[in-house]
Amino acid sequence: MEVLKNEIRRLSGSNDAAVDEILKELTPKNLKKGAFLQRAGTISQRYYFIEKGAVRLFYEKGMEEFTVWIGTPGQIFTDLESYLSGQLSRINMEALEASQVYTITKDKSDKLATQSNAYNTILRRTVEIAFVNLSKNVISFQSDQASERYERVANEKDWLSKYPLKYISSFIGITQSSLSRIRAKKD
Repeated sequence: MEVLKNEIRRLSGSNDAAVDEILKELTPKNLKKGAFLQRAGTISQRYYFIEKGAVRLFYEKGMEEFTVWIGTPGQIFTDLESYLSGQLSRINMEALEASQVYTITKDKSDKLATQSNAYNTILRRTVEIAFVNLSKNVISFQSDQASERYERVANEKDWLSKYPLKYISSFIGITQSSLSRIRAKKD
């Protein structure tokens, strides 16, 4: 649980005692590759903390899947739209590899946030980080060429060598063949 301890400490700026109080409220969940944490059409009622492995968040439109994010160790996430509104989620969450994830229900999370400044800070920082990432993605889609979006992913994430190109191409909004051409020009 060292990855999570370090991330919780970093996000909250708290000491080990405060971190341990948060960790004892989390429930471990081991996922096999391909297992779902959540499916579209359900209400998101948990936060997830990745200790190891990776989880892909995606939605489906027609017969196509669109990757919106890949969570990696140390990351904390939920489908904020569904979690905050209580509406059905459009997002599927699938393990890309064997993964260890810790969860906390919305009820426990809300209660812990009133009792722990450290946890409240984590929630706030998580939403801030999600907003910044969303803002970067919107600006990128509106103003960057596909090759620039590829470069951003290559520079900011370690996804390119780890995950199927169909997920990467979907995330940056291009076809797999376009991604192959961009990669060929870079090599």
